[in-house]
Amino acid sequence: MPTRARTAAPIPPDAEDTDLPRDDSLCPGEALHADHLRRLLRVALPDAGQHKAAGWFGQTDFLFTRRHVDEDQDAYHDALFITIWKRWDFWLGLPDAGAARANLLSQAWARLRQPVQPAVVDGLQRQYRRYDASGRPGPWQPLAQDAACADALQACTQAWRGVIDYWRLAEGQRRAGRPLRARLHAALTPERVRALTLLPVFTLRYNDWYDPERNGWWQGEVWVGARQPGQQGARQWGRALKLCWRNGNEQPGDEDDDAHACYQIDMLDDDAQPPGTAHPPGLLLSCGQRQSDTRRPLGNDAVQHMARLLRLFTDIERQLHTEHEREQRAPQSCEPNPAARAPALPCPSPSAPDAPDAPDATVLGPAVMALSDEWQAMGRSHAALVRAQWADRPAAGDAATSAPGADAPPPLADPRVALAPTVLQLARTVHARADADLWARFHRRFGFAPGAHERHAAGHGRAVERLLWRADGTLLARVAAHAGAAEPASPAASASASESESASTWWQVGADGQSPAPLPRDQWPATPPTAAEAMAHGVTLRGGADGDLLGLAQDGGVLWRHRIGGAIRHIAPAPDGHGLAVGTAGGYLVLLRRSSATDPYLVSTSRYVEAWRLIFWDDAPEPLLW
Repeated sequence: MPTRARTAAPIPPDAEDTDLPRDDSLCPGEALHADHLRRLLRVALPDAGQHKAAGWFGQTDFLFTRRHVDEDQDAYHDALFITIWKRWDFWLGLPDAGAARANLLSQAWARLRQPVQPAVVDGLQRQYRRYDASGRPGPWQPLAQDAACADALQACTQAWRGVIDYWRLAEGQRRAGRPLRARLHAALTPERVRALTLLPVFTLRYNDWYDPERNGWWQGEVWVGARQPGQQGARQWGRALKLCWRNGNEQPGDEDDDAHACYQIDMLDDDAQPPGTAHPPGLLLSCGQRQSDTRRPLGNDAVQHMARLLRLFTDIERQLHTEHEREQRAPQSCEPNPAARAPALPCPSPSAPDAPDAPDATVLGPAVMALSDEWQAMGRSHAALVRAQWADRPAAGDAATSAPGADAPPPLADPRVALAPTVLQLARTVHARADADLWARFHRRFGFAPGAHERHAAGHGRAVERLLWRADGTLLARVAAHAGAAEPASPAASASASESESASTWWQVGADGQSPAPLPRDQWPATPPTAAEAMAHGVTLRGGADGDLLGLAQDGGVLWRHRIGGAIRHIAPAPDGHGLAVGTAGGYLVLLRRSSATDPYLVSTSRYVEAWRLIFWDDAPEPLLW
C-alpha cells in the first residue's frame, strides 16, 4: 500500500451507525456484572455447538468463549477477552459453579499464566494487564474496584460499553429482519464489482496487485485496489476489490502503515458458496483491523462493518464512474505526433530469394519486434477484459440491484491508445513500401485496435456507406467524399439523387484488399439499399451504432460480438459464403473471414478474423491497407 501522510484524518469508528436500529433492552445500564455477561454470551453464542465469537471496532477487538476444551487440549472459560491494541488487555469471566469444574478453571488460568487469582466483583472475575512503552504486555493483575486500578477500570468500562453497543446493533438488525444486510446485498453484486474493477484506472494504471506502487491509490481518505483474475502455474486467483482506511495510529513495534483497516470483496467461482448468509451471492466479504491481521469473513453481527462497507463501496463506485465518464469526454486522439516516431524498418533487397522465408525479426528488426510484443500483450489483455465485460451484460439487467451504468458497464479504454500514433506511422510506412510480404507480417503482428483510433476515426473517417460484391470476387464500396458527410435517409431527403451521389465515390477493391482504386463514374452501379443487417449460415448479422457486429440466434439472443469500430453502415456476405464485408462510419472497410476459433488478439467472441482492413480517412491521400 502506498504510504499515506500521517495527517490523514481517520474515518470515525461510529460514523456508520447513527441511523441503525438498536436493541436497548440488552444489558440496560451497561454495568459490569455477571448477569450482563451471561446475556451477552447467549446473544453472541446462541448455538450450543459454537464456542467462540470474535469481533472488533476501532482499536478494540474482543472474543467471547464458552466453557470447552479445544482440539489442542486448551481449556476455555465462559468469558470475554477484550484488547485495546497495545494499551490494555481485559479478561472478564464467570466464576466456576462448583468444584467439579475446578480443574478446567485452573487450566484456563494456567493458560493465561496468571500469577494471582482474579478479583471477583459483582459476580465477575476481572483481570487486566497494561502494555509498556515498547509495546510488550505486562503481567496479569486483578481488576479491583479501588483507586490503584482507576485508569484500567475506566478503559475497561469504556470498552465494555463498546461491546454492548456492538451487540445491541446486531440484535436490532436481527429483530428488524436484517434490512441493512438486504441493502448491502442489493448494492454489492458480482456484476457491479466486476464493472467497477474493469474500469481503466484498474486495468491500465493500477493493475499489479503485488507491486506496492501499482496495486492501488488513495481516493480521498480511502485506499482502493483491485486484483484481476489470473493464473501462474498451478496457482490461481480470482477478482477482488480492496478498500482500506486509517484506523488509529501505529503503536510501538508495529510495522509502518500497519494501522489501516480493510475490507476485501472477493468474487467466488460459480459453484462456490460464501461462508454464511452475511455475504451476497457470488461474493466473499472479509475484513481486517490492521494490515498485519489475517482477514476474517464478515458475520451478520458485524453491523457497523456492513454499514461502513456499503457506504465506502457506493461512494467509491460513484466517484470512479464519474471520473471515468469525465475522462471519456475529455479530448483524446491518436493524431500523428512528430514526437512519436515509428521505428525504422530494415531495407532488405527485394530480389533476395529467401526473403519470404526469413523470420519476422530479420525482416522487421528488433525495434519493431519490441513494439509488436508490447502491442500484442496490451491487445490480448484488453480483448480478454472486454470479453469478460460482455459476458456480464445478460445478467446485469435487474435495475433493482444495479447501479446506474452497472447493467451496461462503461466501455473500457484501449491501453494501446498511447502507442497508436507510433503504430499508425509504421502502418503508413509499410503501406508506402507496397510489399505484400512486408504488409502480411505487419498485419499479423499489429492487429488493428478500433478503440485506440476511435477519436481519430470519428474526426477523419469517410463513411463506407454501401457495399456490392461482383461475380468476379471484387468488391465495390461507396465512400463519402469527406469526413462527416451525412447520407440522406432517402433520395427524397436530398435535392436530387445526383446531389447525393456527388458526395460519395465508388471504389473497387480486389479480393485481397490490394490496390483499391476509384471506379470511373460511368461504371458506377445502381446504389443498393442500405443493409446494416444480413444473414449468414443461419445467423442474423446486425451492425450497431457502437461499432459492434452482432451474431443473433433465431430468438434474438446474442451469440457473439465482434468489434469493428464506427457505426456500422453496411454488411455484405461474400459470395463464397466464407467471409463478410463490413463498412462503417469510421471510414473502415473490413473483410472478415471464417476461422476455427476466436482470435485472442481481437475484441471479439466470434469465429471471424480480419483478412484485411482498408481505412478511408480524409487526412491521408489514399486508403490505408492494414
